[in-house]
Amino acid sequence: MTEPPAGTRDFLAAAQPAACIFDFDGTLVDTSTINTDAARATLASLGLTVPEPWLRQAPLADLTALRDRLKADLDLTLPCTDEEFVSSARAQWLTRTGLLRPVARVTALARHLASVPIPMAVASANDGAVVRAGLTAAGLSGLFATIVAREHVTRLRPAPDAYLLATTKLATAPHHCLAFENTDDGITAAHTAGVPVIDVRNTTWTIHQPPTTTTTPTPTASY
Repeated sequence: MTEPPAGTRDFLAAAQPAACIFDFDGTLVDTSTINTDAARATLASLGLTVPEPWLRQAPLADLTALRDRLKADLDLTLPCTDEEFVSSARAQWLTRTGLLRPVARVTALARHLASVPIPMAVASANDGAVVRAGLTAAGLSGLFATIVAREHVTRLRPAPDAYLLATTKLATAPHHCLAFENTDDGITAAHTAGVPVIDVRNTTWTIHQPPTTTTTPTPTASY
């Protein structure tokens, strides 16, 4: 098994998080190829062809932003409802789970935390069926009792809703949790919820505390 980064166990022991929350895409697993391939196939099924560089920078999780960018950048209109797009993209994604690649040092840490044990959740802007299938494909499905996905909240990151709901489901105060993220929007979401964060993009992992002015808003959720 790949070991967590040097010193990670020591500072986790010092921090003593009561629960941990992991982002899915790019944090636990590398889904960059599978996400763009699924989006490309979905758009093609709708008669839309987009340039590869544009697709790699597109806001695929936020369909309102995706519609705006399609119109502004390419003068294209998405000819379906959000629900239809998500359903098609989900089907395309699920046929490509073989392209998924676990992020070794994060998944090693997750397995270590599960052995302690520390309660853990996944908080993702992706579709719940996709997250569950991805965790299964990566051999991680037994580690997470709680999964919060896009369909469980009204607002996606950088809004804090997913993290607030995850802390509620874990029955743990946000400041006693620890989040693992790989995007600026995800870090903002966790911090706005009052959750300390490790940015897994960094070679040396450091716990970043929320700004002292952060207040914890009420989550808007449909879980």
